[in-house]
Amino acid sequence: MSEIPLQSQVITSKLVASLAARTALETPGVLRLEPTVQGFLARLGPAALQRLYNPASQDGTYRDDGVRVSINDNVALVHLDIATDIAYTALNVAEIVQQRVRENIGHTGLAVGPVDVTILAIEPPPRARVR
Repeated sequence: MSEIPLQSQVITSKLVASLAARTALETPGVLRLEPTVQGFLARLGPAALQRLYNPASQDGTYRDDGVRVSINDNVALVHLDIATDIAYTALNVAEIVQQRVRENIGHTGLAVGPVDVTILAIEPPPRARVR
């Protein structure tokens, strides 16, 4: 049997944030991710300069509108800010988002820490445009 070296791939906080965001947005009852003033200010802070040099490190934090992911010692910590559809029970939507995000991040090989979901708005869905 020949030994073929395996190529490793690095799972970054940016990749995990993208996965968490996509998973949340694909969950029934989630209308959108909600950007916050706190998230905006955090991107303008001192960490912004560091992100220019290292935008998504394996051991670090990545922030985008409505999602923040930190990876510390191979454990992903996720925070999502969402808006939900009024036709769904907000608590159920948040629990399903947590479950699905944990499951999908678990496929990356990272351990999954807390998945915090904050519901910032409960609204009717946007009306379909009539053509």
